[in-house]
Amino acid sequence: MRVFVGLILITILTLGLLGGCSDDDGTTPEVPDWAPSLSQITNNDDFEGNPCFSPDGNWILFESDTSGNMDIYKLPAAGGTATALTTDPAFDSSPCWSPDGTFIAFESERSGNKDIWVLDLETPGAEPVQLTSSSDADGSPSWSPNNDYIAFESNRDKVGSDLWLISVGGGEPQRLTTTAEGAYTQSADWSPDGNYLVFESNRSGLSALFTVTSQGLSPTQITPDPAYEGHPSWSPDGAFIAYESTISGISEIYTIPATGGESFQVTATGGYWPSWAADGSKLVYCNYGDSEPNIWTIEADW
Repeated sequence: MRVFVGLILITILTLGLLGGCSDDDGTTPEVPDWAPSLSQITNNDDFEGNPCFSPDGNWILFESDTSGNMDIYKLPAAGGTATALTTDPAFDSSPCWSPDGTFIAFESERSGNKDIWVLDLETPGAEPVQLTSSSDADGSPSWSPNNDYIAFESNRDKVGSDLWLISVGGGEPQRLTTTAEGAYTQSADWSPDGNYLVFESNRSGLSALFTVTSQGLSPTQITPDPAYEGHPSWSPDGAFIAYESTISGISEIYTIPATGGESFQVTATGGYWPSWAADGSKLVYCNYGDSEPNIWTIEADW
């Protein structure tokens, strides 16, 4: 249910936050006509990115350079003290949870190349295990809901970047998509039933969102591409996809039906890297504070 705000708030948001931003046709983008329930979870000058809720909703997983190096952290979903899950001097980023929350996957350069690694959170002192091995770059893992596969992006074909699947137990990766030379396909997320993935790609021009079956069949574009659109997250009920877009002139969070259609602007003060809570009640995302992005949540009560 949308909570409508008064004319004064609408005027402030329109003039103060989005003034000067316009669509390609010169019109001012529509500002959400509801009062969003926002909560700022972190507030510091360190970089924080790619946040996601744990399956039980109690934790937020994210990347941060708070130690002077990019590592993986978790913190209570309501805020509090963050715990470092990795401390390697290499660059660790783009974490995701296993469906039961007992493992995480992330990308790391600790092998000398960017590969996918998995960490057991239930075994004290466990070290990350390398899942992929490539002379090129493997990144942005996404764990399948049925716990069988991890999807990731890679340029191992020496042409462009595509989506690949690898069994959670390891083995030879399977290529899922094929793009033209120089194009990219990245930032995949699974549908709740595991039958589809949504991803961002510039295969049609600028970056837009596409869906594809888990067998790599029938890529379908679901957003137009007059601006950058990326980092999609599938809602737990399978009906919507949250994503970031610069259509307003700055990056904001939007949702769109999973089959395509009219988008809905969720934030009005900026937003990056949206990710749904498992119960669909809220989104976690990042927004820039004084100098670096911090973690926020927004109630899905629109």
